[in-house]
Amino acid sequence: MKSEEKMTTSQQRFRIGVLLLGMALLPVIALSQSESKDLGIVRVRYVTIVVPDYDEALNWYTNVLGLEKVEDGTFAPGATPSDPLRVGKAAANKKVKRWLVVAPKGRRDVGIILEIAKPFSASDSIHNYKARIGKETRWVFEVEDCRKFYELASKRGVKFVETPVDQLWGVTEAMFEDLYGNIFVVQSSRPKLSTPGR
Repeated sequence: MKSEEKMTTSQQRFRIGVLLLGMALLPVIALSQSESKDLGIVRVRYVTIVVPDYDEALNWYTNVLGLEKVEDGTFAPGATPSDPLRVGKAAANKKVKRWLVVAPKGRRDVGIILEIAKPFSASDSIHNYKARIGKETRWVFEVEDCRKFYELASKRGVKFVETPVDQLWGVTEAMFEDLYGNIFVVQSSRPKLSTPGR
């Protein structure tokens, strides 16, 4: 009977040890699992709109929508800053790609790349650029006053597919199309109503 008691005591000690070890490892396991989910993404830097013509798109996004051009340059396959001749050779062969970025005035934290609707090179993995025009976005632009934006943009010829609506979650939003049929949401926060006596 003593051997059964010792075995029971040994088993209990073993179980307690395993339990304590598990409790000690649980935070480490949970931490490693949460760390594996965070890949270090801190913000969205660029988004892309596929367009058929750089200058036409630049004109619409700056002169109609009121964004500003923040980056405009060219590059070629294999070009590096230390090898500008490659850019020159590519330009002569019309293989230069334009890097054109617009953003809300005074903002440089997110840029909208206006990307031409054609493959950059024969090895470009995306060949269906033209099929992507007018089908790629569901972005939300935040504005100071959605109704004022609607009024001003309508006067500039912007086509709205949804006029401003006060949503239950505290924003006023509308939806508009660019000149290629891409649809965007524009929204502004509504002031919170205060309750009398509080």
